[in-house]
Amino acid sequence: MKHLSFIILIISILVFPLNVFADAKSDYEYQLAQYRKSYTEFSQLKRDYLANPTLDNQQKALIVARQALLARDLSKSSYALYLSELINAPNTSYEPFNKILTRLGEASIFFSSSAQKSQVVTTPAELKSFSAQYSRDTLIHDRSFYYGQVAAKLAQLIRFQLDMDGVLQTIYPKLPDPRPIPLKARLDEIPVKAAQINKQVADSTALITPTIEEGQLDPDYFTDFSTTLGDIRSRQLLLIDQLIDIDLNYAQL
Repeated sequence: MKHLSFIILIISILVFPLNVFADAKSDYEYQLAQYRKSYTEFSQLKRDYLANPTLDNQQKALIVARQALLARDLSKSSYALYLSELINAPNTSYEPFNKILTRLGEASIFFSSSAQKSQVVTTPAELKSFSAQYSRDTLIHDRSFYYGQVAAKLAQLIRFQLDMDGVLQTIYPKLPDPRPIPLKARLDEIPVKAAQINKQVADSTALITPTIEEGQLDPDYFTDFSTTLGDIRSRQLLLIDQLIDIDLNYAQL
C-alpha cells in the first residue's frame, strides 16, 4: 500500500489529456463538415454548368462556391486556434514554441479575414482570380499547421519530462542513506538519460521553428518526426520503468 500513491502518480503522467478544448475542436469539425458538403455540391453544380452553361446554373454554382470558401477558411481559422490550445495545454512554458504560436495566431486571423473576402465573389472570373491569389498568400499560413501538429506532440513529451522530474524528487527523500552501490549506479544513469531525451526534444524543436519557407514540404516530414517522437516516448517509458523499480525496491517508509 505504501507505493499506491506513487503508482497513481505514474499513471497520471502516462495518460494524455482526453478532454481537449471542445469549443475549438467542435468549431473546426463543424466548419470542415460544412466545407466538404458545400464542395461536393459545388462540384456537381459546376459539372451541370459546363454541360449546360446557363446564367441560372452559373449563379447556383457561385452561391455554393462562396459557401464552400467560407466554411473552408473558417475551419482553417478554428484549426489554428485548436492547435494553439493543444500546444499550450501541457503548460510547459517552453519558449521555442512562442514563434509557432505567433504564426498560428496570424494564420487564424488571415483565414478568418479570407473567409469574409470570399463572399464578394460574384463572377467566374472573380472566383478564378481569388483562388489564384489565395494559393500564393496561404503558403506560409498553411505551413504553420504542420509545425503546430508536431509542436503539440512535443509539448506532451516535454510535460512528461517535467512530471518525471517531479516524480524523482518524491523518491529521493525515501531512499536509504548511505545508498547501496547498485542504487547509486541506477540513480547516476537517470540524469544522463534525461539529458539525452532533452537533447532530442531540443533538436526536434529546432526543425520546426518557423522560417521563411518556399517550395513544397518534404514528403517525409511527418514520417521522420513520427520516428523521432516514437523514440523519445520509448526512452521516457524506460525511465519510468527505472523509477518504478527504484521506488519498489529501495524506497523506505
